[in-house]
Amino acid sequence: MKTTQEEALKKLEQYVNLPSGSYDAEDVEAFAGAVCADWEALGMRVVRHPGGALECTIGEGKDELLLLGHMDTVFPRAEHWPFRLEGDRAYGPGTMDMKGGLLVMYYALREVLPALPSHAKIVCVLNTDEEIGSSNSHALIEAHAAHAFAALSFEPVRPSGAFVAERKGVIAFSVRCTGQRGHAGSAYRSCGSAIQQLCRVVGDLYALRDDARDISINVGVLQGGVAENIIADEAEARCEVRFYDPAYQDELLAAVERICAQPGVPGTTTALHVGASHPPFKANEKSARLLELAQEIGRAQGREITAESTGGAGDVAYVCASGIAALDGLGVEGFGAHTKDEYAIASSLLRNAHFAADLIKALVQRPDRVR
Repeated sequence: MKTTQEEALKKLEQYVNLPSGSYDAEDVEAFAGAVCADWEALGMRVVRHPGGALECTIGEGKDELLLLGHMDTVFPRAEHWPFRLEGDRAYGPGTMDMKGGLLVMYYALREVLPALPSHAKIVCVLNTDEEIGSSNSHALIEAHAAHAFAALSFEPVRPSGAFVAERKGVIAFSVRCTGQRGHAGSAYRSCGSAIQQLCRVVGDLYALRDDARDISINVGVLQGGVAENIIADEAEARCEVRFYDPAYQDELLAAVERICAQPGVPGTTTALHVGASHPPFKANEKSARLLELAQEIGRAQGREITAESTGGAGDVAYVCASGIAALDGLGVEGFGAHTKDEYAIASSLLRNAHFAADLIKALVQRPDRVR
């Protein structure tokens, strides 16, 4: 690798100390500016799209390789804390998810691009809304997937050390119930409670869980009412359902709609709002060949490469409809994603960049290996 560990960690510190919570537009824009400058320094042409996504391109060939990453984190500015290094652990918001992954991609490209074959093209789509559903950027990913022969995503390596071969899809939604406000001691016969109705709906939603089919349901937020002696006239739940099989998506959405449409507590209403969703990422035969190639490269480097399924969603799912080869989890190793204890294994940054560089070289030299 042309890069030293010291240089890589300084760059990681720079990235992590720039807050980029998904909903903080100014912060995300500023961080995207820093990333844009780095990718332009690689010689890539960078287009900044409305909503913040960066489309970075190099090469004029017909064999397009798509690389995916995201610049946003789940942490708003109010929760931001500074980067710190303790031994081999690099702590900070987004160190593993996925500012470390961006740098795995960046340092891999530094190795690959000086000798990019004339028939090749590499496109990096780096978005700013992955943590909130990629509603502004998934069309750009899908457009490039339609022309690419393969896609690599740089989300974190799994805790087991494995890459990611499959991801669950997710449907996010909210349920809002209204009722009639009244005195809890004297109006309980005439006023319908929004909270009581929401509790009925939530109970029915949890019945959708199906372990045999790997379907999970979570109600992550419940809110409503103002005091214990007042019948609640408003209540809301924010929820999601996750699944591996694309065939379940319409079935599950219909089930949620049916639950919300059922008659409930007299005097109440229930409204469903379906929000941002991710399709599942399901491996195909071309992806299996890509994993075999990755394992071949791993053996040459003295590494054992495996891949597994995970319940977390990801943008790699948006390439599935095109039927191309895809592999995820090529970022840094680490633990505690989305928590104040999040850290990346510092030594994995350049180690995984070395692996990614060799994989990218193999792909752009022989696209037929995975077609």
